[in-house]
Amino acid sequence: MTDQQPTTKWSIERIVGVLRAMADEDDLPEHLKAVQISGQDTVETLGLDSLGAVYLIERLEAEAGVALPDDFLEFDDSVAVIAERINRLLRGEG
Repeated sequence: MTDQQPTTKWSIERIVGVLRAMADEDDLPEHLKAVQISGQDTVETLGLDSLGAVYLIERLEAEAGVALPDDFLEFDDSVAVIAERINRLLRGEG
């Protein structure tokens, strides 16, 4: 059996896409459909509450195909940090 590296790298754009899709599905605040989102935006500045954060974690787990630790997301985490954490987990770096 060979170790396979993930073929899909998570980028800021991919996280933004997830946020927008979730807003379209009414799982996250509606303003996320149209507001400009950058890698420096944080969970808090995007207007996510604790329930929104839980929904985001669940969606990221499903799309990334990896279990995220309970402490994966903090309100001061930026979009860029979230993408990098997922990439580290996919590479098996904890």
